[in-house]
Amino acid sequence: MIRKTMRVLWTKVSKLFLAICAVPFALFIRISRPVVTIRFGRLNMSRIGAIYGADWYLSECSAGIQGKRCFDIFYGVMDLGVVCNQTWLHLWKRVLHFFPFPLWGLAAMVDKILKKVFKDESHVVPLGHVIPIGNEPIDKHYNRLKAILAYSKPHLSFTAQEEAFGQKALRELGIAQGRPFVCFHARDSAYLGSMDARISWDYHDYRDSSIEHYIPGVEDLVKRGYCAIRMGAVVKERLKTTNPAIIDYALNGKRTDFLDIYLSAKCEFFICSDAGICIVPEVFRRPTVYTNWTLIKRISPWVLQGIFIFKKFYLCRERRLLTFSELMDLEFDPSQGKIFLRKEGIELIENSPEEIKDTIVEMEQRLKGTWQTTQEDKELQERFWGLFGPRRLKSSQARIGAKFLQQHKSLLS
Repeated sequence: MIRKTMRVLWTKVSKLFLAICAVPFALFIRISRPVVTIRFGRLNMSRIGAIYGADWYLSECSAGIQGKRCFDIFYGVMDLGVVCNQTWLHLWKRVLHFFPFPLWGLAAMVDKILKKVFKDESHVVPLGHVIPIGNEPIDKHYNRLKAILAYSKPHLSFTAQEEAFGQKALRELGIAQGRPFVCFHARDSAYLGSMDARISWDYHDYRDSSIEHYIPGVEDLVKRGYCAIRMGAVVKERLKTTNPAIIDYALNGKRTDFLDIYLSAKCEFFICSDAGICIVPEVFRRPTVYTNWTLIKRISPWVLQGIFIFKKFYLCRERRLLTFSELMDLEFDPSQGKIFLRKEGIELIENSPEEIKDTIVEMEQRLKGTWQTTQEDKELQERFWGLFGPRRLKSSQARIGAKFLQQHKSLLS
């Protein structure tokens, strides 16, 4: 009891000390605004996917629509108490003005004072992608954003020394020089469970999928000359395969923070489920196959070359699948997860191994230039993307799996 009281007291004293130190900085920033606007960007470094806004921010800077007469400072927060990947943080520090790690708390307090005390949002870095400029018409706004998508280049890169280290690590994994490889990942609850066992993370479980459903697809790729690397920092199950070209990197003892990023950045394409790790190939502009995606409205808007397939939402009381239009209208709160699904009487059906394999094959053939698009597929794609209306932010290369859409075209009605 005494220890808990002391911990609470220490927390309050620390916050008070930070506030006292932060006030002069906040006043200086306010006074300096006629000359330069100092803005703060808050990034959650405990989740690998939570930094996606920074990539869009850099794309807008490259297009000349961010940072005019501004000096932007970024700081990290860690909702899980740790940085998810040190290499990831290191790479972002090269392209963003990051506050030094020990002073993240001070930066957060200055940011808080500016927003809460001065009630001024002009000192906040806008990390979204839906902010029109002035009185910009909505059509022009979305056309501009699509143009940013179409021409955006990777903002992160590796040094020559890191490249040499990465190539050596590939050989140590058993991947011969020049042999193409893909990465694949299926979300499970092991990672968050390892962070803090006192917290119930099961509201995220609706995003989980079985890694075994990916094996037939990657085995097909191996026959085509690829290696396949199973990704993950903490995972539940080992792969049930003896194929030497399918590498269980997540559990073979060779996983490192650096390789997590390097492999994702250098693969021919990435096969992922509904998990934050998909942001890494996105940032490096690698083609990505998105499987077991949960909500249509959560399709990543800055995908430059991606193919999506979804879990099916089965409405138990009516014994049918929800249509894509109904999923668009579904007021699903991800923070409630399975509680919401149970309340609504909805069961999620994972993508089958055949659905995943078909989509993997489609991506491989599209990249090789051997895929044959049918007229039916063109029409079904148009019908699907038409569900979003004129405000859909979409790269011209983002698609729904052709066979998946053909097999479930009744859900377009």
